[in-house]
Amino acid sequence: MSHRTNVRLAEKKKKVIVGEKRSGMGIIKSCFSFMTGTAFGVYLAQNYNVPNIRKLTNTSLVVAKHIEENYRKPKKDDAE
Repeated sequence: MSHRTNVRLAEKKKKVIVGEKRSGMGIIKSCFSFMTGTAFGVYLAQNYNVPNIRKLTNTSLVVAKHIEENYRKPKKDDAE
């Protein structure tokens, strides 16, 4: 084997080893971030008056539907 081939093989081995290390840490980092966010969310929900997003969304949709029904242009068939 030539020197170039040995260098290329060594570079490929380095990439594989570095890639394996990064993928293992990615799972740990993502789990840590998820758990930290969950704990922070529980703390906020227990200690502060956090609005109920589902109720807020439903109320907004009802108001938007009411506005649309009252202020939409009449259809051409209704105008005649």
